[in-house]
Amino acid sequence: MNVYVLQMSSGEELGLSRVLVAGRHDELLRQWRQYRGEMERAKTPSKLETVGPIDVEDQGRNRATVTAQVRPIWWSGQTSLSGTAHPSRFETRRDAGGWQVWAADLPTWCGVHVRADACR
Repeated sequence: MNVYVLQMSSGEELGLSRVLVAGRHDELLRQWRQYRGEMERAKTPSKLETVGPIDVEDQGRNRATVTAQVRPIWWSGQTSLSGTAHPSRFETRRDAGGWQVWAADLPTWCGVHVRADACR
């Protein structure tokens, strides 16, 4: 989950594949690219950060739901603007390679993190 948010923040796909469940890789990568595209339609933030505790709910059988409050931050010289944190929820699965993202439920970028009219 942390790598997913970090890669979303940077806009860099390198390293993302290793945290996506193989059987859903293409679908999850497509979703990631669409969300990143929404960010780029507005003024892309300087970074995304998780704030507060990360909630991990064990679902049993090597599954967990992970919820983190994520907010954007924009920097312009000495000035910064922090957006409101909204929950991002991830369904994760554990296999021999560790924990991976099986599904991502992210708040709409345009209309939640930024005004809908900011996305043109």
